[in-house]
Amino acid sequence: MFRKLIQLSKHSFIYSFGMLSTQLISFLLLPLYTRYLTPAEYGILEILRVTQSVLGIFFGMSFSSAIFMAYFKSKDLFHRKVVQSTTLIFLTVTSLTFSFTLSLMSPFFSVIFFRSYSYSLYFTTIFLILFFDTAILIVLAIYRAKNASKKYVAVSLLRMLLTIFLRIFFLVYLKMGIFGLLTADLISVFAIYFLLVPITIIKVGFHFSRGELVSMLRFGLPLMVGNLASWILTVSDRYFLLFFASAEQLGFYSLGYKIGLIIHILIVTPFTLAWSPFYWSVSKEKNSRKIYSRVLTYFTLVSLLIVLTISAFAKEVVFLLATPAYYPAHQVIPLIALSYVFYGMYAIFAVGYNLAKKTSYVPFIVGTGAIVNIILNFILIPPYGMMGAALATLISYIVLPIGAYLISQKYYPINYEWERMLKILLVATIFYVPIYILNEREIHTSPFFAIIVKVLLILLFPLGLYIIKFYQPQEIQKAKHLISQGMRRVFYWKNA
Repeated sequence: MFRKLIQLSKHSFIYSFGMLSTQLISFLLLPLYTRYLTPAEYGILEILRVTQSVLGIFFGMSFSSAIFMAYFKSKDLFHRKVVQSTTLIFLTVTSLTFSFTLSLMSPFFSVIFFRSYSYSLYFTTIFLILFFDTAILIVLAIYRAKNASKKYVAVSLLRMLLTIFLRIFFLVYLKMGIFGLLTADLISVFAIYFLLVPITIIKVGFHFSRGELVSMLRFGLPLMVGNLASWILTVSDRYFLLFFASAEQLGFYSLGYKIGLIIHILIVTPFTLAWSPFYWSVSKEKNSRKIYSRVLTYFTLVSLLIVLTISAFAKEVVFLLATPAYYPAHQVIPLIALSYVFYGMYAIFAVGYNLAKKTSYVPFIVGTGAIVNIILNFILIPPYGMMGAALATLISYIVLPIGAYLISQKYYPINYEWERMLKILLVATIFYVPIYILNEREIHTSPFFAIIVKVLLILLFPLGLYIIKFYQPQEIQKAKHLISQGMRRVFYWKNA
């Protein structure tokens, strides 16, 4: 058992490392996008990406999840080859059909979204990308099923590095704008497809099982509902901004959203990857509920401190990454970053219904959040633009932990440390007020002075918690011990 947990931890770390590496590399390209694309062009690119993501749900039909169910039904190697081959054959036929049909409709999409036929080729390109990408995702799922995590990460990084090189080439040197970026992605996905798929087909052979196909469809198609709800919750506001605001507002919002997403990349995602095996591993211990409660407190403390830091320097980050045309993007960053804190809380509160095996509530919770998001987008975006979209995102993400908490408490009650949580929120709010004034209000002070003040506020955050007696005696003793231990090590290194 211990060996299996070690193996699980190793592969989880490798997968998260691969995912974080690719996301961080993409983040580093933002200065190029904001210098070679106008905010309106960046907004158009975002619509194309969002459209690609939602269509990807239909192209893949959740087979990247269903294949695990079918693959592990038997340890027979031939059975597993049949599962892999059936999946690749079926998705090749369906995705080719989808791509061809949608390509014929490219002018329709262009007119609907941009009121012009000029973008037809852009849509045709993303439909071709989806065809190749669908098979690649299945091959990567096969690597995960085989625990070939290093191969998985190697392919992911190769694809990302190739894509980055091609994007720079087409955008910077050929100056092809949006179409250059799409062309880069198409060449990249085409190359990876022919690197992976033919070899996989040769290894697994040409087999097709109608029974396995039906079984995977029955498992995967219901998951599409949850995936669509998550998509609505995460990115549907881009369409509302395009239709009810402007492509320029969408460009601002998309940049701000990506910067606010830093907390999701660096904190929430690694935490959620580690959280699931952790809470199952301690579920039989007598003090498991107290552990879960304390995890929520510490997660809230750390994540709100990071949100405060991101919010404090949101303006400087945008100034560093983008041209003056994009400077309004910093306004949405605090709300987006805070939204993903609530997503992390949702994962923690979900422990109750997960342990009780009542996961059938998940589509209801996420679906409710998605419906709230759509309603609020209709109400808030027309008068408030990107700020309305950011506020709608925050409120929708608050719905998730509330739903998870109410359902989990019904099946697995946990006494959370609400008083301590409120203290964290109170101090974070108090410290955010001067940060907001420095960032959003026109006050006569030098940028250097403002940065110094914001750094001091971040550093004083733990002291603020100490003043209102947040820390428990054992936590203070532990902190003193760790500080003392750290100072001894520093002293040892200096005198070594």
